[in-house]
Order: sequence, then C-alpha cells, then structure tokens
Amino acid sequence: MSSDTGITGMLGRFWKKIVNHFEDYEINREALLNRISLLIILAAGIMIRLFSLMKGYDPLIKAFDPYVQLVSAEYINSNSFIDFIHWFKNNSWYPYGFHTGRELYWGVPVSAVIIKWLLGIFSIEVTITQVAYFSPVFYGFFTILASYFLGKEAVSTRTGLFTAFFMAFAPAFVSRSTAGFFDNESVGILFTVLTLYFFIRAIKRGGTISSFLAGISLALLIGSWGAYRYILDLLPLATFFLVLTRKLTFKLIKAYTITIVTALMIGFLVPRVLVNKFYNIEVMIPLLMIGLLVLVGIVQNLSRSLSEKTFKQAIIIGSITVLFLLAILITVFLSLGMFTNIAAKFWAVILPGNRSGIPIISSVSEHQPMTWAELFNSIHIMMFLIPLGLYYCIKKPTDVNIILLTLGVTTIYFSGSMVRLVLLLSPAASLLSALAIDKLLYTYSLSAHGKIALTKRKLRITKSIGRDEAIVAYLVIFGLLITFTFQSVKLAEQYAQSEMAPVLYRDLGFPSSDWQEALLWLRNNAQGQGIVANSAPVVMSWWDYGYWITNYGNATSLVDNATTNKTQIGMVGTMLMWNFTESVKLMYKYNVKYVLINSQGGIPGLGSDLGKALWCIKIAESTVPRYGMTEEAFYGLNEAETQYKYQTPFYSSVLYRLSAYDQATGFAWPSESGSPTSNNPGLLIDAAQNPVYDLKGPDGITYFSEVFRSYGLATGIANSRMYPLVRIYEVIYPEDIAQLSAEVNDNYPIPEKTED
Repeated sequence: MSSDTGITGMLGRFWKKIVNHFEDYEINREALLNRISLLIILAAGIMIRLFSLMKGYDPLIKAFDPYVQLVSAEYINSNSFIDFIHWFKNNSWYPYGFHTGRELYWGVPVSAVIIKWLLGIFSIEVTITQVAYFSPVFYGFFTILASYFLGKEAVSTRTGLFTAFFMAFAPAFVSRSTAGFFDNESVGILFTVLTLYFFIRAIKRGGTISSFLAGISLALLIGSWGAYRYILDLLPLATFFLVLTRKLTFKLIKAYTITIVTALMIGFLVPRVLVNKFYNIEVMIPLLMIGLLVLVGIVQNLSRSLSEKTFKQAIIIGSITVLFLLAILITVFLSLGMFTNIAAKFWAVILPGNRSGIPIISSVSEHQPMTWAELFNSIHIMMFLIPLGLYYCIKKPTDVNIILLTLGVTTIYFSGSMVRLVLLLSPAASLLSALAIDKLLYTYSLSAHGKIALTKRKLRITKSIGRDEAIVAYLVIFGLLITFTFQSVKLAEQYAQSEMAPVLYRDLGFPSSDWQEALLWLRNNAQGQGIVANSAPVVMSWWDYGYWITNYGNATSLVDNATTNKTQIGMVGTMLMWNFTESVKLMYKYNVKYVLINSQGGIPGLGSDLGKALWCIKIAESTVPRYGMTEEAFYGLNEAETQYKYQTPFYSSVLYRLSAYDQATGFAWPSESGSPTSNNPGLLIDAAQNPVYDLKGPDGITYFSEVFRSYGLATGIANSRMYPLVRIYEVIYPEDIAQLSAEVNDNYPIPEKTED
C-alpha cells in the first residue's frame, strides 16, 4: 500500500494542513499584549491583597463589622437561609436583642456560603472562616476585571487597561478588598462597577439583555451595601442631564426603565432594604424619572406630528396639568414623611454642615470630612489626573461622557463630605484617570508614528512632536504609575494588619494578641448566670467593640457596631462618664456584670476609650439629657483660655478611673523608634498634669474588681502588664443596690432606630 493512501499518508496530510493553517494565521500583537497586560494587572491585584499572608500574619478577619458577617455566614451554612431570615440574637443589644436576618444586608454572608458550596462541588473542602478570609480577594479580582470592561466599553481598550491598573492598586479600594476584610464594601464595589458597565453598554447598543443585567447588578448591590442609594439616584441624575442636553433616545428610555424596574423588584425582597420603606424619596426619584422620560418622549413625538400652533396649546395645557400633579405628589410625599425618613447619616453626606449636630455620626473617624492628605493617600496621583479626565468629558459631551462627568463630580463631592466614601470615588477616579492618560498618550503615539499632521498654529506652539517627545511623555507617565504602585504597596502593609492583632512595635514587627486574649477570657468566663435571674451576664463597653464581644467572645453586650439604638448608646456613655456611685445604679438596671475598657496603655492616639470620652458625653447629652451629661461639665478652658483642660468630673468618671487604676506612669512612645521606653518625655499619665484621685486605696477601687488585664505595651518581665491595652472589671454591687437603682428614673426614652 502506498504511503500516500495509507494511515501514514493521512496523518501527513493532516499535519500539513495544521502547519499551513498557522503559517497563514496572523497573530494580532496588540490584542496579545492587551491580554498579557491584563493578566499581569490581575496577578498584581491579587498579590497586593494577599500582603498579610506574605508578611506571615495570622489569617484574621479584619476590622469590627466583618465579624457579624462571618457569624451570619456560619449560621446560614449550619442551618438554612430561611432560619437566618428569622434569626434573633439574644446576646446583642440586651435586653432588646437583634433580628440579624432583618437588619443585615444579605450579600456578603450569602455569597460566602455560595462560594463554599461551589468549591464543595469540586471536592475542595474549606471552612466558612477560610472563605471569609479569601473572598474579598476574590471580589477584588472580579472588580478589577469588570473595571477593564467598563473602561473598554466607555472609551477604549487602552482606557480599560489603565482603569483595571488603577483599581488594582487604588489604596482606597485595596483597603476594602484586602484578605480578611469580609464586609459589605468588598462586594458592593463589584456590583457598582457591573451596574455602570451594563448600563453604559445598554445605552450604546440598545440591548435588552444588558439592561436586565444592569438591573440585576443594581439589585444585588441593593441587597449588599447601604451605599446602593448613591447608584440608585446617580442613574436618574445622569439620565436627567442627558435629557437636558437633548440626548434622549429610545435606547436610553429602554435601558433606564428596565434597569430601575428590575432592580427595585428584586432588591426590595431584602428586609433590611424594605424596612427603609418603598415610598422613600430616594426610591421615588428613580421612578419619577421614568415618568419624565415618557413625558419628554411624548412631547418630542407631538412636536413632529402637530402644527406649531396646536403644539404650543398642548404644551400649555400639559404644563398646567403636570404642575397640578406635582403639587398633589409633593403633598402626598410630605404626608408620608418621605423627606424626613432619610437616615441622618445620609443627610450628613448631602449637607455636611449639619453634621456637628449629630454626634453619633461625628464620633466615627471615617465620617469626618476629607482632608487633602487623606485624599492623596487614598487615590494618590489620580487626584491630579481626575480634572484632566473631566476636561475631556466636557470637551466631547457624548452620552457616555455625560454619565462619566456626573459620576466623577458627585463622587468627588460625597467623598469630600465623608472620608469613607472615597471608596465610591475609586472607580470614578480610576476611569477618569485612565481616560486622561489614554487621551494624552494617544496623541503622542499618532504623532510619533507620523499618522497625524499638525497645523501651523500648533507647530508654532509646540514646534514638533516627534519620537523623542513621545518617549519622554511615555516615560513621565510610566514614572508616575511606578510611584503610584510603590505608594499602594507601602499602604498595603498597613492594611494587612488586623485591628484585633495590630502591630504595635515597628522595630520588632510582631502583632499584639491582647484583644484575642480578652475575648477568649469572655468566652470562657462571661457565661452562666447574670445579675438578674435567668439571664446571661452582660458585658458593657463602648459600641466599637460590640461585634467582637458577641461574635468572637460569645458574650452578651449592650451595644454594638450596628448603632441601631442611639438611646442605648447614650445610656452606655452616661454609665462610662458618671462617677462610681451613680453609674452602678444604671448598670444594675442593665444586668451589667463586666465592664471592658480599651485603655491602650493610656495613649488616646492609639484609639483608647479615653480619647473617645468626648463622644460618650456628646452622645449622652443629645440622646438622654435627663442624666445631666454636658461637655462643659467635663471640659473647660484653662486660665489663659487657650486650650481645654479636664475638669474634676472627668477624673471621677468610671472610664478614667478604670483606665488609670494600677497603671504605671512614665511610659512614652519615643520619636525615632517604634519601641517604648520608660525615660522619654511625653508621659501617658502624668500625675503632675493629670492628677489621679485616690485610685489605689486600701480596698482598691470601689464597686469594681479587675479580673483581666492584657500584656499590652510592656517590653519585658520587669514591667509586665503595667501598660495594658484591654482591661476587664467585674462589677461588685452593694447589698442594697436594688433600692439604690430604684432611685434612678426608670422611664428612660423608648429606643430610637437609626441606620448604620
């Protein structure tokens, strides 16, 4: 048999076809480079978010809020989603409890359970804690990828790559998507970017599927993060500007209507969202915009089909009718309280000047107005590129550019109003910065390759833009991006630390285990019988540590980070700032057995409770004024009236005396080194400046017995536990406490609800 007709011949012909195919195949080098660049960006984005593992830190969940998300995910995994919806936690907000499934957004805990289930299909067995630790990196990865497609759809492939790069390294976003930050923001930004991507795609292409996907993305955002209000109202605002600039098309009406209706139908299935009421102004604005789009569309059609005289008459009659209907709507809105049921936190963002009158909001550092230093740390060089990106949007006001312009201006305003909202600025800043760099480099690229001709006027100004100038431009941009990368990596080391195990000494670089020890002590000791029969012992602390106490320490707390009952927070502030004799009367009413103090060795700058005393007073003064807490009583001006000084009631307060009791003096942070010494100036508790009032009498401190103190800032055995970070006291009530407690007015206000 001939080799040409046998198996050998057949294989030879097949191989020849393969060779000929690849010889004719021309590789698109630009597409290949784009894909390689995107893969490198994605890999770098993952690495910077896993910095904590690279540093060898324990894989701990970061911050305070993620712990309630973790416990919720574990509950869903162990029970069921239906059980989670009806889950009532008795150990939170004693004695009222906490409806976890109704008060939390579902996105983060449910997504963790889904990820665990998907991994289980492939026989990859992991715990919920492991999923919680790595899932923010997972969300960050897909957010970077979604940012690429957003930039590509909005402008170009080059813009997509730069957008992905900025999102991969943007410090504001890295801080919320680093490993261990298992909270709403990590998944919320993903759905924010996806909503913008699909909405822009739907407007450009008129696709029904893209509109539905935009609505589903927005619905998932509504069910995952309280900042959904921004995107929910951004879309009608951007659409309104498109109408004003005469860019209303059927594609826009179709995309907007499908997106909003789909989002609201699905998103309001979440109880946490439904409790805000459907007839809220923030929901009515997007719905009313649908009516406006239909109305403007009708007017456009009438202008083409009616005579000029008839059209004018129709406009007059229509305007009167619309004004009459608006008056009725506004009356209905006022009667339903639409303008009054917006949470105080969101009013503080819109009108930051009113924030001083809401101490529960002002007490949080992330709720303060943005400073230039914080802005630079959060977005770095993008703060200089954003104005250029906005300029290009104004210069060419296309449909997409108007949306980007609205996105950029509003996020700049809101992030300036509140520090934490710089996270919302991250996608807008990345996209606008990418647009700016793309437009700049594109002109140099064309000129260097001789693909554009310069006019005489431009030549007189710039003389020429050749290859050398283009190389310089590329090098400058490359240098800025490298600087941006190094800044992000430097901050990533800071974000890698867990608040539960902070790295105290920069020289030694080891994390502190004080909080873990304290919470484990509560888990082992704060159980059993409380002060009141048939109830658990209650741990009182400032609200910052409530989630840790209930979810990690498995103990019962009075308040936590949900801040759902500001009256009770004011009561805790009162008990902390009152003197011993009066405070224990209130503590008995709340079944308080233990008091946890975050003394931080007495250094207010480290976030100690002493540094938060002012907010304890202000919140108590605004919510429960009947107990006489006033700022003037605790703080007053010195004789020169140049600075505030502590008054006697401050030194008599429970908070101060429990922080200062048996606390060594003469301890300080040195200026050059990260390790503490005992002979440097700047004492923690200086008896000359801050006198201690009989804290160490023969019987110790009245009504309290210290049962736990952490190792803290001690540097060796000689000063072991003399500078504790966390301290726990047991309350020793007098025998006649029931009678003494009855002297305090028992009818304190019914707790008010306020959104987190």
